[in-house]
This record gives sequence, C-alpha cells and structure tokens, in this order.
Amino acid sequence: MVLMARRARAKIAPIADRHAADLAARLGRAIRDARVRAGLTQVAAASRAGLSQGTWSRLENDRDPRYTLGTWDRAAHATGTVLSAYLPEASGADRPRDAVHLKGQELIIRTALAGGWQSLPEELIDREARTSRAADVLLHRRVPQRAPEYALMELIDWFDDVGAPIRQWQRRLDAVERHAIARMRSDDELPKVGGCWVVRATRRNRELIAEHRNLFRARFPGSGHAWLAALTDKDAPLPIQPGLLWVTVSGDRLYAARWTAASTPGSG
Repeated sequence: MVLMARRARAKIAPIADRHAADLAARLGRAIRDARVRAGLTQVAAASRAGLSQGTWSRLENDRDPRYTLGTWDRAAHATGTVLSAYLPEASGADRPRDAVHLKGQELIIRTALAGGWQSLPEELIDREARTSRAADVLLHRRVPQRAPEYALMELIDWFDDVGAPIRQWQRRLDAVERHAIARMRSDDELPKVGGCWVVRATRRNRELIAEHRNLFRARFPGSGHAWLAALTDKDAPLPIQPGLLWVTVSGDRLYAARWTAASTPGSG
C-alpha cells in the first residue's frame, strides 16, 4: 500500500506542478491586464497592495505557483478587482465559472434584438460530430423579400490554442448551413449563412491578434462595421465574409476590429 501511494504521488505531482505553473502564469497576465486597465505602474500597484515592486514584477512574469492566495488577492484588490477560484466538479463558487462568457452572450443577444434576430444560445448545430461544441449564439432572422439569414457568433474569452478554433471554423459554418437548410420552408430561398468571432478585448488578446494580424485578417476579412450594422439594423444584410468584433473587458459594448498596419486591431 505504501509503495502504491508513493507511485500515485510520483505520477500526480509533476502534472499538478505543471498545472499550478500554468495557473500562476494566467493569474500573472490577468493581474498585469487589470493593473494597466487601472492606469497603475507596478510601483503604484505594489504600494497599494503592500508589496515590493520586485514581488509585483515576479507575480506578473515568473509563473511561480508558490505565492499565497493572500498575496494574489492583495494584488487583485490593488487593481480594483478580486480573486475568484473554483473547482469544476464542486459547487463552492459563488458565481458561475463561465460568468464572463455568459455576460458576452447576453450582450450579443441584446444587441441583435434591434436587427430583428432571434437568438439560440448554446444551440447544438452538428449532432453528428461527437467533439463539436454548441454554438455560443446562433442568430436567425426572416426579413420580407430576402432569404432566411443565419449568423454563427463565436465568443472568445481566452485563447489557450489559436490554431484549433481557426481550423474548426469552416466546419462549424458548414454545420450551420446544414442546420439552416434542414429548417427551410417550402417557399424559402436558400438561406444565407455567415459567422463572426467576438473576442474579449483583454490586453493579451489584443497583443496576440496584433502579432498575428495577417493571419486573422485573412481568416476574417469581413467588415466589422458591416457586422455591427447587420446586428442592429433589419435593413442591413448579413455580410458574406466572416468578421471579427471586440467585446469590452467589462462586457458592455461591441466594436469593430480594425486591420490597419500601424495600430493594434480594435485600438479605436
């Protein structure tokens, strides 16, 4: 039994250590984003938290999981936010762990009401694909003298992998098209299908998209302004090309990404 316990610890420890380092890295980036959003230097934020500037810098950059929850929480409060934690299989969290995502979905649905869209959040669009997740928000509208329109709105809070969602994007649009055709009425024209990514405008996400601007522009060449118009105006048609919108970190506004060479996308 002792030998079995030792083997179990030897197996679990490196996995847990790697995960702890990843969590520390995520917390570090979140603290940095919160500090910048609050307009604080590291010195000012550290002073508020009762920490040294060196400790603050290590929190943001070192991936060190040995700092206490008290230290992280002091840093969070210093930037005007709070530290939250949860276990996926437990019920101790006082807010849903996807609260940020839910707020983004709510904003998309509320915005699209003005454009005459019906919203289907978490709609299962591809029942044959075992690994396909549901649509974040699937929008559908019928405007007289036009074909039925469907818009797949994918909400991105955090990029832990950029390539995978980009590779899956066309497959998901194809699934929406099949979904739309299956729901055609006898007198309908073929439905129009489009899609848009809505990315949370954290500093990390903005820097990542700016660094890979050409890749994202090639995959999402549609006008963000045209997408906003389609969401909010019944007379504005669904854009043909996929687009990219930003949602503010506070989750209260959508705005268009800009692909100018001299500035970060969405900086305006």
